[in-house]
Amino acid sequence: MRRLLVPVLAVLLLVGLAPAAVAAPVASAQQATRYVALGDSYAAGVGAATDAASGECLRGPDAYPALWAERRGPASFSTVACSGATSGEVLARQVRTVSADTSLVTITAGGNDTGFGPVLATCSTAPDDETCFRAVRGGERIAELFAPGGLISVIVAVRLQAPDARIVVLGYPRLFEPGAACDVPGVPNAARREALNRAADTLNDALADAAQRFRGQFVDVRDAFAGHGLCGAEPWINPPAAGSPAAYHPTAAGYRDGYLPALDAAAARP
Repeated sequence: MRRLLVPVLAVLLLVGLAPAAVAAPVASAQQATRYVALGDSYAAGVGAATDAASGECLRGPDAYPALWAERRGPASFSTVACSGATSGEVLARQVRTVSADTSLVTITAGGNDTGFGPVLATCSTAPDDETCFRAVRGGERIAELFAPGGLISVIVAVRLQAPDARIVVLGYPRLFEPGAACDVPGVPNAARREALNRAADTLNDALADAAQRFRGQFVDVRDAFAGHGLCGAEPWINPPAAGSPAAYHPTAAGYRDGYLPALDAAAARP
């Protein structure tokens, strides 16, 4: 019930307390960009180099927000993305860093809401396929029912903090290349990999719908990563052997050549 109430209350706040925020014009392209990055491990850059100063959040210089800021030189840049963050934690701990003059906010969140990590663990170790499939179906139900509400709450809260900000929501890649053959130790079998890719599609579709309904811009990175999943010739996803928490997160190449161009293109749109 608490999960359901959060997005409802957030929407009521937006409609009842901040009508001006809904109608506020988008900041002009000439305005110097003030950028704040929010989200989970995929926004923090887990899987590539880590800045020890970020502690348990495991942020690093190869994360797509840091790479974009280095390339574009915004007037200000702050990232509070944190490994393991759910949408509720982004709402409670990260959104407060957005200020009234923030003009760009990026968000990657929702994967932890669905328990995607435990689902992956189940599919990697389950003695039979059906156990994996049940875990995947459970994650998909959560993705459809709860992940959109969590993202909506974050977007609404950002709108209240920074009415003129452009909000860009970046999704998640599929982790595996299709096909039966795979020589990567530790990955699930072909049927399980297919189910996990389908779950990623379900989550991305739910997040895209939520973002677009609340004036967020969804950036789908699945095409950018196509051909670069695990079991492919040139993977941009860390294998299970990389160890926790890097396993099943993008490599430095994935952030640089997958996420960064997608964000660059989105931020350049009028």
